[in-house]
Amino acid sequence: MKKFSLKKFLISTVAASVMGFQTVLPAVSAEEEYGVDVSRYQGNINWDKLPDDGMSFVILRAGTTKYGIDSQFEEYYKGTRKAGIKTGAYLFISAMTLEEFKAAAEQFIGYLDGKQWEMPVYIDLEENEQTTLGKQTLTTYALACMNILSDAGYKTGIYSNLNWYRNYLDKDQIDRAGYEIWYAQYPEAHADPHNYDKSDMCRIWQYSSQGKIDSIPENSVDLNIAYHIYDEKKSVNGAGEPWMVPFLTRKTMKAGPGDEYGDILNVPQNTVLNISEIRYDDGTEWGKFSFGGYVGWCDLYGMIDYSAEGVPEDPYSYYDVNLDGSVNSADILALKSYILCADGEGLSADLNGDGKVNVFDQQRLTAYISANLG
Repeated sequence: MKKFSLKKFLISTVAASVMGFQTVLPAVSAEEEYGVDVSRYQGNINWDKLPDDGMSFVILRAGTTKYGIDSQFEEYYKGTRKAGIKTGAYLFISAMTLEEFKAAAEQFIGYLDGKQWEMPVYIDLEENEQTTLGKQTLTTYALACMNILSDAGYKTGIYSNLNWYRNYLDKDQIDRAGYEIWYAQYPEAHADPHNYDKSDMCRIWQYSSQGKIDSIPENSVDLNIAYHIYDEKKSVNGAGEPWMVPFLTRKTMKAGPGDEYGDILNVPQNTVLNISEIRYDDGTEWGKFSFGGYVGWCDLYGMIDYSAEGVPEDPYSYYDVNLDGSVNSADILALKSYILCADGEGLSADLNGDGKVNVFDQQRLTAYISANLG
């Protein structure tokens, strides 16, 4: 059954329909805006007329992993800049392995670099062969790819269709990881988006692939409605400067901040990680970090806490483990050379350098905590 919104009906001036060549768009509310996504197949575009057709944003196809950059990507980008239209981009990805998804992220960043993006940048997953990977594996690979894009400073999301979000991608994991959902579904050939409310499904709904507007005269175009007004600021993540957290135990990099996310890779023990973001899941702290060319999350159990200027003190700081009066690179070297021991009380290290992990190391650590952290 179609959902009906009285509020949206009252603010709409006309229904979406096709009148000759022109698609007539309904008026939008203060919380909505229209846009198109385009590739080389749209041909010549009159960018100055796009706002006259009611379009506030455009999402450009940057290219595909199989065939490279879209032949019109650079020219289309110049057109959006000249017209002052908010712009995003997407990459069609045919990758099948974790390493190929990583390479896709790096390829995409190469296309995005040096440009300004007010809209998110999306990975586009629709390749039939990818459905054989299974929902959890494909979701893990997609998140690993988006993590790299996000860590590079881009507001990131994923584009796919109803069938894929139901059967081949874990939409809940993607949502909770903080990534945008761009959703394709065409209930009618020329649907009025205000006859349907997809705001609980996505930030942007692609509701037609058969739009006709004056500014794109040569071919039909995909029409989208955004349930969120994207501001004019450049889309970058706000992680800020990372801080170093040394781990005494081996860690598994997860695709998202929680145990239910898939594994990306293992991080060896005695590794100092640059944590760029902290999230909480059922009382567990998760840190976002990069390692081995990938970006992911791990739980923050097993780190050493210490106080140091310029580093968050509670609880993400660390000790003057070599007792030279300051926290510096020598302490990092000391951490990397620890001899580790796990017991019922947790992890310990050879703090006094005698080649053994014993009660003297624990006494030194306890004394330091008491003297410096109260």
